[in-house]
Amino acid sequence: MAAMDFSAENGWRECLMRWLVQVLHGLYRCANYRHATAWDVTLEDLQQLPAASTGRALAVFLQQHGFALMPKFESHDLFHVLLGYGVTVVDEVRMQCCLAGSGRRTAPTLVVIAVGLVFYSEYGRDFWRHYQRGKSMVNFAGWDFKAILLEPIAALQARIHNQDS
Repeated sequence: MAAMDFSAENGWRECLMRWLVQVLHGLYRCANYRHATAWDVTLEDLQQLPAASTGRALAVFLQQHGFALMPKFESHDLFHVLLGYGVTVVDEVRMQCCLAGSGRRTAPTLVVIAVGLVFYSEYGRDFWRHYQRGKSMVNFAGWDFKAILLEPIAALQARIHNQDS
């Protein structure tokens, strides 16, 4: 997760949303991830994977945005990679709407959507469209992502979109 930037050009809504996401992340980590196992994979490990692999695509994403893998939350950034969402607050809400549409109904997903709808109500139709996008996908949120890091990214994206790969 990126460091907080509370500069004026980001706007009060984005700053507040980023702060809320950090708070929720900490609470969720305490409540649900105490017994989860981190992947024990480094950015350097991901960079060594084949060029077309999911793991290498994750490494590129992390490098492009200056992010590091977060232990026990490694799959979150992979969702961005698999679904093609950016890292703005609005993109995060869009992605969570898409994930909810595909069947992921965790408390943080639903809270991000609810708070996103409150602070970005003008995007309501857009968020609905991303929810509908998710409804057309298979529910992939429960996949063992560490086990599929070597798989070609294009094949996984086709599986998620329920297309022949």
